[in-house]
Amino acid sequence: MKIATVAEAQAMAVRRLGLDERAIDLTSVEALAASLRRAAGFLCPCGPSTLRRAVARALDGLFLDNEQLRISIESTLDAMIGFGDLIEQRELNADGRAANLLYPAYPSFVLTGDGTVMLVGISPEHTSPLTEDLEHRVEYANHLRRLRLEPAEDIRSALKALGLFELTFETWLKMPPQLTIERTIARFDDLLDVAAPSGDIPELTVMESTRPVRYYRGRWTGADGLTGRYVGRRPQAYGADLWCYVEVRSGVPVRFVDIPLRASRLRGCDEAWHLQMAIDARRGVPQEFRVRNGPAQSRIIEFFSPLPMWAQRALDAAGEPTSSGGCLFAYRMRQGFARQLEMLEKALWLSRLA
Repeated sequence: MKIATVAEAQAMAVRRLGLDERAIDLTSVEALAASLRRAAGFLCPCGPSTLRRAVARALDGLFLDNEQLRISIESTLDAMIGFGDLIEQRELNADGRAANLLYPAYPSFVLTGDGTVMLVGISPEHTSPLTEDLEHRVEYANHLRRLRLEPAEDIRSALKALGLFELTFETWLKMPPQLTIERTIARFDDLLDVAAPSGDIPELTVMESTRPVRYYRGRWTGADGLTGRYVGRRPQAYGADLWCYVEVRSGVPVRFVDIPLRASRLRGCDEAWHLQMAIDARRGVPQEFRVRNGPAQSRIIEFFSPLPMWAQRALDAAGEPTSSGGCLFAYRMRQGFARQLEMLEKALWLSRLA
């Protein structure tokens, strides 16, 4: 019996995920995303932590840096939720506590209008609905899966015949109605005006709007000494901190409303980030992005703050995440992304750096 080396074991794992071990390493985002899809096909519905632990256990012993593996799995899962492979829903568990559960989205496809087909969703037990020929034409880029089109191909009929559901581009984006800056903020101010007194909120953190917009993490601070209304996060007994919009006077919380608002179909972080964009724009110091030349006639868009899920999906349709120094994250864009730039400037009120 031959004992496989770590490199051989990693290559075998990549093959079993249906990927090309000659082009993709097990440490890559592409392989981690495939591992998360496979685990989700068996385990969901479950909490995000359950899915992350399952993949980390499966890869235990194949990585030297387990902390970096944990970070990579977490960021990849977040990207997949944002893309639409997994649907996150907040539900009450048996103890009456609220918890976030992940459900695999039904296998679907999106025609983006530029000759690209995005594959979305997860098949139960990782049984792909695609034919072998179509499987070989799938391009993997980070958490994204794109299908190469053949000339004059009726891909819509072919995919529907295989049982995939077609999502229109607008339905997939889930972009909220476009409001003015003032109306976006007023929706939250009106609710905060009539909110009940909150009392003390231990370990409350808020986003200080006067801090530089190019350093997202540095904008978060405690409420001590502050007065005003802020996007904030408040801890709960179980699970991640909750997003909120909070009024503070001399460092003391007065009232708050939880985010997302009731009946909203957005994630809390998405609604909170969008609100902060409106607050910054109203102050005359909008959040910023930068566009520079990339390799092979591509363009790199660099961001300094997180974007709502629907904005990330719009970027996914025309590009892919890439590494870039001096920013929070970046996308490498192909030709023809004018509508994405328009969205950043008009729907998110971002300012493009010269």
